[in-house]
Amino acid sequence: MDHRIGRRSLLRLAGVGALGLAVPSFLTACGGGPSGGGVSNAGKDLAPWPTYVPFTGPTPDAPGDDSGVQPLYLKYPERLVRSVGDTPGDGSVVTVMVLSYGAPPKPVGDNQYWQAVNRALGVNLKVIVVPDPEYGQKMATLMASSGDLPDLVMFSNLALPHAAEFVQARCADLSEFVGGDAVKEYPNLANLPTYAWKGMGRIGGKLHGVPLERPMPANSLFVNRTALDAAGIPLDWTTEQHLDAMKQLTGDRKWGVGWFKTLFGGLGGITYHAGSLGAPNTWSADGGAFAPTLATPQFEQALEVMRKLVESGAHYPDSLTTSSTDMQSHFHNGTVATMNDGFGSVSLATMKKIDGRFALDLGRPYGPRATPWQGPGVFGHVTFKKAEPARIKLLLRIVDYLSAPFGTEEHELANYGVEGEHFTKDADGIRTTDLYGQENNSLLPTKYVGAAPAVLYLPGYPDAAKAVHEWQKATMPRSVRNPATGLRSATEAGKGAQLSQIVGDGIAAVAFGRKPLSAWKDVVTQWRQAGGDRVAGELAEEHAANR
Repeated sequence: MDHRIGRRSLLRLAGVGALGLAVPSFLTACGGGPSGGGVSNAGKDLAPWPTYVPFTGPTPDAPGDDSGVQPLYLKYPERLVRSVGDTPGDGSVVTVMVLSYGAPPKPVGDNQYWQAVNRALGVNLKVIVVPDPEYGQKMATLMASSGDLPDLVMFSNLALPHAAEFVQARCADLSEFVGGDAVKEYPNLANLPTYAWKGMGRIGGKLHGVPLERPMPANSLFVNRTALDAAGIPLDWTTEQHLDAMKQLTGDRKWGVGWFKTLFGGLGGITYHAGSLGAPNTWSADGGAFAPTLATPQFEQALEVMRKLVESGAHYPDSLTTSSTDMQSHFHNGTVATMNDGFGSVSLATMKKIDGRFALDLGRPYGPRATPWQGPGVFGHVTFKKAEPARIKLLLRIVDYLSAPFGTEEHELANYGVEGEHFTKDADGIRTTDLYGQENNSLLPTKYVGAAPAVLYLPGYPDAAKAVHEWQKATMPRSVRNPATGLRSATEAGKGAQLSQIVGDGIAAVAFGRKPLSAWKDVVTQWRQAGGDRVAGELAEEHAANR
């Protein structure tokens, strides 16, 4: 039996009729309105962050640290431990709505990975897999409905208007279940670092989800180290050396720089350059007053670097229209020598797509006073449909199982599948099979239901893992966090997409030469007048309340 949920089922869950007409939004009916004041944490009783109880796992080959350097594992642990005592579920159906960046999963009847996960969890997972290009619209449809919700809904970091109001009104408050010491009932959730919970943030003072932890580096510059070495380009470089390198790597239908269209929907395309040149991470919060990085001279210098890259012809010519998926393919096959991507793409899947064509590395910042940007520490979070406490606890046990850390039997199943079917083991560790390429936690995205704190382990690719670890040691001690991470702003909730588009359009216009660099000040003024200054004031109030 096929347990995927198709478009018609999704529309029913979202309360949309056969003609595709959404029923009136609950935000209006419930008085949430555009202001979003109810989601603010200012003046609220704050639920305590979950108590952090770290898992004592296998000894790494090289340690991590609090700056964001991950523990490095070059070999797979010889002995695994169990982190979950009993089967989490009760045999019931559990519906899950998750984002996907891959092809649809095979039906459960033909999918050994899905069947094994169902057996381990003790439930019948019905999974709504939403492709990345459709995610924003599908989530808007779901949030605008009054229909029944899936048991678990995954929210990515994509800015969705009024998402916090939706979560507050329609999703379970988990504070009593995971706040403070209560989380100890779910040891794998207690192992999630505090920065991940703070990255998710509170809504109205309460905890309305479980974070999907991600390492602390923000969008990073992925580089073809083989091509850079062949061209004599140094590991550490200056601004001019970076510009010269990208030009040198361009020619014969190859390009130094791989940008793509969604990088220009906000700050994504400039993250590496702004951090290299010492710009604050999105905001500065000196003395509690928030000021945007957009208005700093370092940010303008980063824009100038991007403009010079365009002027030299070093960028892929269709950068403003190419999808992220296509640009990743261009990077994997060597068409572009570098590309900006989320740090989560340091993965076994990426290494398999590169398929030995070149050595993977990350580009170090090029400025003398660099402030590399940290990410929010989460890829998103999972919310729970309101239900009786017993049902909430069952769902928490499922998320707890899928959040099991590296070195456990549960982590092995969730991440690699069934031994002998999806992977084998040898002296070097995990070896995935051809079946793993057809059945895994990307195609059936259980990794977006629960995620363990990530470690650096790339089975079969120890040199890449060591290179990334060296990059982290060189980069993360200088990195800076966005002080707005996890805070709520009513204006941003209602106008965040518009404000991000102003920034993204402005970056593209200046970088691609449609407007002079001097026009950036007009973009900042437009952003301020459209609500940016109000966001700054609201973040300052939230920041004070969350101390």
